[in-house]
Amino acid sequence: MIFDPICAVATPRGFSALAVIRCSGMNVLERVMPFLKLNKNKIEPWRLYLTEFTVGDELIDELTVVFYKAPRSYTGEDMVEFISHGSPMVLKLIIETLFKAGFREAMPGEFTKRAVMNGKMDLLKAESIEVLINAKTRKAHEAASFIYQGKLGHSIEAIRQLLIKAMAEVEVELNYPGEVEASTEAVYSLLMEVKRLLEELVAHGENGIALTEGIRTVIAGRPNVGKSTLLNALLRKDRAIVTDIPGTTRDTIEEALSIDGTYFRIIDTAGIRKSDNPIEKLGINRSKQEIEQADLVIFMVDLTDPEQDLKLFESIKPRLKRYVLLGNKLDLAKCHEAVELCISANSGESLRDLEKKMLEKTADLSNPYEGELFITERQKALSNRALDYLNETLEALAGGVTMDIISSLLHQTIKILDELTGKHLQEDLLDTIFKNFCVGK
Repeated sequence: MIFDPICAVATPRGFSALAVIRCSGMNVLERVMPFLKLNKNKIEPWRLYLTEFTVGDELIDELTVVFYKAPRSYTGEDMVEFISHGSPMVLKLIIETLFKAGFREAMPGEFTKRAVMNGKMDLLKAESIEVLINAKTRKAHEAASFIYQGKLGHSIEAIRQLLIKAMAEVEVELNYPGEVEASTEAVYSLLMEVKRLLEELVAHGENGIALTEGIRTVIAGRPNVGKSTLLNALLRKDRAIVTDIPGTTRDTIEEALSIDGTYFRIIDTAGIRKSDNPIEKLGINRSKQEIEQADLVIFMVDLTDPEQDLKLFESIKPRLKRYVLLGNKLDLAKCHEAVELCISANSGESLRDLEKKMLEKTADLSNPYEGELFITERQKALSNRALDYLNETLEALAGGVTMDIISSLLHQTIKILDELTGKHLQEDLLDTIFKNFCVGK
């Protein structure tokens, strides 16, 4: 696969001791040689050379250079990497010179995109690289590393091979009608094993999303129960405006928080009550949506007037996945027997007990090795789609439909798995995935 030459600074912008400039594509070595005081014929791949980067008689920098010969490179193409001084002016002059030599600036994630397209890695591993770079906790790093090592890819490939085996049974009958009859029992048995594996994957896989994107934790309740005060207390900073006026929070406020290595996304919501204010009503509707999507809801009860809060909680309780029923304002009133835990968000009393309770309630999400893992919503959605098609195939098989329909359904299931790993590549899909990568990666 032939690509035009690209280059980019692969290290963060700003002043630093060292910086890396990465180049990849056709004839990269030939394009950079005019600026290096090296003999091209004596350059060996994968060796580090100290040289000078010059333009005419002007010295730009003394740097080191490595040539990676295809296919033994990150992208699978010929690559050159410079390690220069980290001066923004040095980098600017080198990049401008490379542009004049026929390079263009790489798009975000384009080096990794080329690696996928050249078969150097699957799409799952490529996605894990971005998560590794942006991991905010040790557990998020472990989840991304789990996929980077290929463990999810191996599991998907094992499932795919079982589907191909079932497909072979079906295709024999289609290719030799009247001579060979596929064993429905054998096909059904294979597909039931695939169903077991996919269901296990879907059941435990989203743990990785919680670890890498954060456990979605919503602080909910009526106005003035102390939701914004609790957010500020958990963050140890004044993030939300706190007043005695009901309905101050009109929209959601989201912040990241690490508790003992577990990553939480804390979302403060508008107080739930009846309101004629159209703006506040929008905020309340958004609060209800957040509550239903949350991994964990901290529902706050005002200990000075608990009955209305408890009544509201009972009305939303059936829609909650996990929750902490939290009494607040312990500095003003006694704890109520109906709540799980009482604190004072204002003074910070028993705040550590709440953090421990949050960890306890989400323990099932915070273990990176509970089955295989997803680290993106794309991976989760495609695995669910594959399971849906598989269930449809099993129903069709049990209903006695013709093998050509079974074949079509199996083809579609395999196609979805190939889209998951990147065997079935779509240019627009790759553009969407890699647009959030940093330039140079």
